[in-house]
Amino acid sequence: MATKGRMVLFMLGATVFNILLVVICFFVLILFYSILLVPIIPENVSFIGLPLVLLSSFILSFLIYQKAIKLYLKKHPINYREINNHQT
Repeated sequence: MATKGRMVLFMLGATVFNILLVVICFFVLILFYSILLVPIIPENVSFIGLPLVLLSSFILSFLIYQKAIKLYLKKHPINYREINNHQT
């Protein structure tokens, strides 16, 4: 398979990985929020938790995604010269 094709597959895989990571982080954080904080905080303040959990899941998934991509690229480096030479 051409290098450009592998790059497209890498980008598609990374996108799917990032979406799944956001969903997993959201469910884990909402579970922690509902178990740990909802019984403690008053009802009139508990509605703020959902936007905070959503924002936190985006930030956490971004940090995990960044570390995972760096680790992957360290093991599988990309040769940009091959990509530029195989332009179609």
